[in-house]
This record gives sequence, C-alpha cells and structure tokens, in this order.
Amino acid sequence: MRASLFALHGFTMNAAGLRHMMAELEPRLSPALDIVYLDAPHRATEGSVAGLAQIMGGLRPKPPNLEWWNASDDGLVYHGWNESREHVARAIAGRSGVGLLGFSQGAAFVAALAAAASRGEFPPPAFVILVAGFLPRARDIAPLFEAPVAVPSLHVLGDADPFAKHGPALFERFDPETRQLLRWPGRHLVPSEGAAADAIIEFALQHAGP
Repeated sequence: MRASLFALHGFTMNAAGLRHMMAELEPRLSPALDIVYLDAPHRATEGSVAGLAQIMGGLRPKPPNLEWWNASDDGLVYHGWNESREHVARAIAGRSGVGLLGFSQGAAFVAALAAAASRGEFPPPAFVILVAGFLPRARDIAPLFEAPVAVPSLHVLGDADPFAKHGPALFERFDPETRQLLRWPGRHLVPSEGAAADAIIEFALQHAGP
C-alpha cells in the first residue's frame, strides 16, 4: 500500500482551497504519495470569516468556510476538537505510512494530533509538516505537549506572515532529534516554489518510506 499525505486546511478555508494553494507541490509529491485533502467537519460562523478577513486585508476564502475547532473567547476551550480528531482518525483508518500536513489552524490541529499520538491517544503519523502553525492553548490539549512530541516534524514559517511569531513556541514542543525549522520570505501561504517548496518535498519524500 502506498504512503499517504493528508492535507488539512486553515481556519475558514476548505479542502479545495488548500489544494489550489498546493497545486504546484502536488505533482511533485503524487508519484510517491497519495494526497488526500480533508474538509473540516465544522462550519465557521460569519463573524469568524469576517474577523479573519479583516486581519488578512479583506481576503475571504471561498465557501464553504470550515474550521477544525472554534476557540472560546479566552482561548481555553476549543469547541469541536474531539469531533475533528475522530473525523481524521476515521479518514486515515486502514492506511499505512500516513503523513499529515497542516496549514495555519490546520497546522495547530495536526500538531495536537501528533501530540496525542505520542501519548497513545491517536494513530501515530509517520511525519507532520506544520505550515504557519501555533501552539494550542485549550485546557484539554495543552497537557499533551508537556513531553516533547516524538513525531518527525517540519515547521514552516514565513518572514512576511503576521502569524509566524507564534510558530517558534510550537517548534520547541517537538523532539529536538526529529524536528526541523524552515524559514522562508513569504506570506501566510504554503510555499509553492523555490527553496522552501523544495525542502517540503524533500522532507515528505524522505519520511514517506519506500
């Protein structure tokens, strides 16, 4: 059975939007990996969509606008986390050599899945690629990161991304022996060309297995 890469989109995005963002990466990955783009199981509110669009200079993702969780005002409860975790567990069931790529909220979610896997609470992924991620703060997720996350990880941070400042704290929670940090000059996107894209491809193929 071929190895798989499951790609998880950002907050208020959807699977089709992430696939469009990764259009130049996909043909370089697909000879070795089955790429699966997953939709989150929860719909984002119009307030969430409008609020993020304001931060992103008015850019609104095409609907459906989805989310892996919705954080409480104090950031200590992530509504929908358990349902999303079960959603991904069902999707990857029966597959071997599964890697997970997450973008933005999807990266924080993938990191939480990897942390849960390190504690035997989720099927262990072969590797994770975390683009523009952040460290989850929810009361029932934060304790999963108390010990270093023992999953090979690539952390991708853009120098022109206003959210990149949150990435180093997440990087520090992964095992120093198997974590890699990749800085690139871009914005809040998945790198699609140049040295950063090459590094993502190399990392994924290295950990995908034969």
